[in-house]
Amino acid sequence: MKINYSFLFIIPIALILLMDNMFTELAFPNNLEAQGNMLNMLMKGMAALSFGYSAVYFMRMSPVMRVAFGLTTLYVFAMVFESYYFYGTPMVYPHVFQKLFLFYFIFFVYTFYKGNFYLKFSHLVWFILGGFWLSVIVVHPDKLSLGAFTSHERGVYASSVYMLVIPFMYFLSKYIFEGKLFSLFMAFFILVSIVFFQHRTVWISTAIILIVYYLLIRFKSGLSINFVAKFMPIGIVMLIAGIASSAFLFSTNPEIITKIEESFSDIENFDSQGTGGWRYIQWMSYLPFIQDNWLIGMRFEGFELPIQFWRDDTNEPVFDDGQGHHFHSFYVDVLFYTGFVGLAIYSIMPIYAIVKGLRSKAMTVHQIILVAFISTGFVYGFSYVLPVFYYAILGWTIVYMEEDGVERTTYLRDFGSRWKAKAIGQYRKLTAA
Repeated sequence: MKINYSFLFIIPIALILLMDNMFTELAFPNNLEAQGNMLNMLMKGMAALSFGYSAVYFMRMSPVMRVAFGLTTLYVFAMVFESYYFYGTPMVYPHVFQKLFLFYFIFFVYTFYKGNFYLKFSHLVWFILGGFWLSVIVVHPDKLSLGAFTSHERGVYASSVYMLVIPFMYFLSKYIFEGKLFSLFMAFFILVSIVFFQHRTVWISTAIILIVYYLLIRFKSGLSINFVAKFMPIGIVMLIAGIASSAFLFSTNPEIITKIEESFSDIENFDSQGTGGWRYIQWMSYLPFIQDNWLIGMRFEGFELPIQFWRDDTNEPVFDDGQGHHFHSFYVDVLFYTGFVGLAIYSIMPIYAIVKGLRSKAMTVHQIILVAFISTGFVYGFSYVLPVFYYAILGWTIVYMEEDGVERTTYLRDFGSRWKAKAIGQYRKLTAA
């Protein structure tokens, strides 16, 4: 009996995914100190491993990725020199260096899977689903209730719910291209989970990925998919069942409708309501510093800057001084610390993957899923700092764009294959006679 060991190739990317809150909480439930220590250990260890591995296998990189790696490393070395010159130590504030060290996770995943392109998409999907639901059931079982939904007790972090978008698109694709009802059930179940945990930014990201996915399937898959025929019968059944069940559910729990209306109202009025209003005030508080240091950011001076975001009720800073500024926006975070140069270095990689897909004659289904997903990072980044796992998925996406491909048979190749087969057949007849 042969044993398939391909699942072992999930280990490199899993080491980065383990830094997500759902895994640290699962490892040390209700122990914030232990969770912080685990995250700190993984972050530092993987940063060193990622840089070392990427440097050793630098020649595996495509020209664009070599440029991105070189620019990132130059910026890091420049900050090391600045730190040593002004503070007498090569790495005075690791919090600032971390903003660039995250980029090396992209290079690590990219270089490893560029040389070992064996990880199955399904293994990653089930790893994410298993980790998510184990975390919810073990750590946050109390959040699986209508009471938690209506009182906005989400329990699960936005980054963890955002990670569910990948399994959602995987099972949706399995249904569209293979017609498996189990895949449709899983896609619907995951979508309901995304809605239930109420992270509005993830709702928007999910809507965007569906639009991008449809466009890529329509124009880049090389396949003719009748979405109406695929979903119309099921949509009618689900609509009837939904109306019947919701009539009972909403009549006994009218607060659900109120809660959904409030969520959409917060999305429409992001600059004045809900957490969106909170983020907007934070952005405005730091905008002058970003404008004054737009090219290369504030770096260590930014870490030393007193907290500029104050509470209205207590008239005190939202965060403690001396621990860095914790932004609820990737763009504010990277521009504040590393400036336009840092943002440009990062942008090279997702734009490269997207452009490579748009320029290709046809894309595989997995390429379409991954490119559609990383495109949502440009939107997700407005409300949150990009999660650590996103950098790993970005590196994997670039590998898929360079290594995976649709084999397109030309008329010339098809004619050659038929002629060769005919010649072989005639040769066999002659030798048999």
